[in-house]
Amino acid sequence: MIPIKTNIVALDRDWKIQGFDGREAIPDAVHRADYDDAEWLAAAVPGDVHATLLAHGRIEDPYYSTNDQACLWIERKTWVYRTAFDRPEAEETAGLLLELDGLDTLAEVFLNGESVAVSDNMFVPVAAELSGKLKERDNVLVVRFDPVVEYAARQDVSRFWSKVNYERIWLRKCACNFSWDWSPRIVTAGIWKEARLKVVHAARLAHLHFKTLSIGPDRAEVEVEAEVRHRSADMRLTAETILRGGEFEARYETDVTDGRIGLRFEVERPALWWTFDHGEPFLYELTVNLKADGELVDTISEQVGIRTVEVQLRSESGSPRFLFVLNGRPVYAKGANWIPAHNFIGAIPDERYEDLVALSREANMNMLRVWGGGVYEKAAFYRACSRQGILVWQDFMFACSEVPDYDEAYMASVRAEIVANVKALRSYPCIAIWAGNNESQAIHSEKMRYRSDTRFYGAKIFHEMMPELLEKLDPTRLYWPSSPWGGNDPNSFDEGDTHNWAVWAGDVYPRHYGEGFKMDVSPYGISYRRYADDTSKFSSEFGIHGSTVKETLRRSVPEGELYYGSFEVDYRNKDYEPEKASITMAGYSGLPRDLDEYVDFSMLCQAEGLKFGVEHFRRRKPENGGSLIWQLNDCWPGISWSLIDYYLFPKASYYYARRFYHPLLLSFKEDEGRISVWMTNDSAEAFDDTITVGVRSCFGHPIYEETFEVSVAANASMQIVEYAPAEIEWRLGVIDRRSRFMFARSAREDVYDNHFFFAEHKDLRFSPCRLQVTREEGPEGVVIAIETDTFARFVKLECPIDHTMFSDNYFNLLPGERRTVLATNRKGTRVLASDIAVSALNAKKTQRQEVRA
Repeated sequence: MIPIKTNIVALDRDWKIQGFDGREAIPDAVHRADYDDAEWLAAAVPGDVHATLLAHGRIEDPYYSTNDQACLWIERKTWVYRTAFDRPEAEETAGLLLELDGLDTLAEVFLNGESVAVSDNMFVPVAAELSGKLKERDNVLVVRFDPVVEYAARQDVSRFWSKVNYERIWLRKCACNFSWDWSPRIVTAGIWKEARLKVVHAARLAHLHFKTLSIGPDRAEVEVEAEVRHRSADMRLTAETILRGGEFEARYETDVTDGRIGLRFEVERPALWWTFDHGEPFLYELTVNLKADGELVDTISEQVGIRTVEVQLRSESGSPRFLFVLNGRPVYAKGANWIPAHNFIGAIPDERYEDLVALSREANMNMLRVWGGGVYEKAAFYRACSRQGILVWQDFMFACSEVPDYDEAYMASVRAEIVANVKALRSYPCIAIWAGNNESQAIHSEKMRYRSDTRFYGAKIFHEMMPELLEKLDPTRLYWPSSPWGGNDPNSFDEGDTHNWAVWAGDVYPRHYGEGFKMDVSPYGISYRRYADDTSKFSSEFGIHGSTVKETLRRSVPEGELYYGSFEVDYRNKDYEPEKASITMAGYSGLPRDLDEYVDFSMLCQAEGLKFGVEHFRRRKPENGGSLIWQLNDCWPGISWSLIDYYLFPKASYYYARRFYHPLLLSFKEDEGRISVWMTNDSAEAFDDTITVGVRSCFGHPIYEETFEVSVAANASMQIVEYAPAEIEWRLGVIDRRSRFMFARSAREDVYDNHFFFAEHKDLRFSPCRLQVTREEGPEGVVIAIETDTFARFVKLECPIDHTMFSDNYFNLLPGERRTVLATNRKGTRVLASDIAVSALNAKKTQRQEVRA
């Protein structure tokens, strides 16, 4: 028998693509080995058509200027991928299996001119048995992709409701390809996941599944399952299961029974998988070796974690909760919503996933929600989350629309999608919950107001098919029918999870199921202060728009258009109601006069608003079990709700998140004129500290100061002190609220200071400050020391070099304080002191215009 290492032949080289005006334009000769494809374009697999055309200069960068509009022709072409390969060396009795993990979207696969597979679902892998079909040399593999827009145009969508557009309703494809309120329209096609040829001897393994059944004080019970596809019934099939981790190793031999492997065993003194903020995300190496009559014929290895995860839906007293419990310990979920990391989904490198997950962890996030309008992400994403200790809320790929759940073919495709993706993802320890869709249920009631047909098209999927399948495929995790879901209205504050779009969008809450949406798009209606009215149990989506950094605008906007109010800058903003940015700034920061002020004011509004919201949610723990900001990342260089922009430059809100998601949080609460100071402790240990609370003038002069000894229990939030309205005036000395602010400071270095301003930023009386900045290049990076002569608001450090990070940024600075910031580069690129600019919102004009040292 041939060595096991020859089992898989990657089909990741020598692909070419060409576009045609329909199927009839494709010559039959493309299936022959002697076909002349010299004019075709070499293509990467995994990849997509857009990335290929861009690499060859056939299109201009769609992310620059308005070039995406010049690329719309791509979606109307029929695209053909083509490669040739020789038959792998294998014994006569071996099987040959073609595996295509992802075809985007309507595709047919041909081998030497013979159709061997078809696909109508981007999210379902395709496999074809090729035994007896291969020649020794020059086998031609062709994959034809039909234009999805032509297919969509033929479908009846009259009975449905959908956000953004109706083309996507019948398609099992990435919904945001067709544009969204943060993305341009780029309808992709191509082989977007891995392709391979697998040599199958007597049998092969499929769908390895590791799960933790229980965890005790000193042992855990686990289960390993796998499917076995065998070619010969005459051979005895056995499996060797090996689990290794640290000094632990366990080996078990089992027989294959009824086409499956099933094994339960105990692990003594297990090293548990935790989110990074609660412990080590320990991973074991699980290997299953399949043997036929004692000879190795296949093997699978995966990294797995021993952990239990559940969602507590009721408190001990029976009141509603939505609280994740990891290994028996309540964990407050802190994080953001994840959208596709690039519009060219097939061409996203693993490194981009690693970078974004690492940045999430560095911002103290322990959960990411994979939004249902994108894709089930590539393995690189889930591996990164598992290694770095970040939980994943996993939506199924349905978002903001109804779907034809009465159509047999559509339902069969969806069933295959659910089965395939649950099997692919269920062994990752990071996966914490399955959610049926994004907002489809919540927005359904809008349809009920103006149509006689009030049926929710999709109910058969989300309330019948999905729970039924998950009960069989993965009963260890909660299935949640939608996000949001719970209470009288799916978006109720009373139960379940909530999407709060009162802030920014102006939605009016509460509402009851079947009522129409009410909107208040006034400065108050969209103000971040409305987060204070939110009594939700879990805040799974909420956000505020904010500009990207100016360097990203420089790279994507023509120089002549790089000014505030230009068409090109506005084109970066895909929000359907972009005037909300002006309303928000007018209410909080004041309206900008130029592009620099727009970038600063917009980011300040976003950062301060999210800070207000998250602090409110975290103070309410355990009544509130988590806060996931919309959104973490961008798929193109746009202006959106993201914390990290397309080029991975962190916005101000990202650095704020580092502070407001820190396990130890000092915060202020204002309620009917009263102001209180709180400490929130997300750690598993009690917290003892000395907290100083005081008042200063906007010049930075001390007005009042008081010290408190505090002790906060583990995983708890506690009020330290409260000041009544009268006390604020006579005790704290706050008469003119425009020229005073409060501060709270810990005696510990691992707790961030916090500031409370009595008026909106535009009304505060900050004097112009002069920053004293020194920069020194050292072995770890550039050390920047900053001091100020008077209060410095929103001190900003900038560097145009990709992957440059600051240990702190966008902070306030008091006179007499010295802040030392370390600038490093994640990729090791050298950063010079002269590359770094430092400014503040109220810095003297000459300093605000500073570009370099």
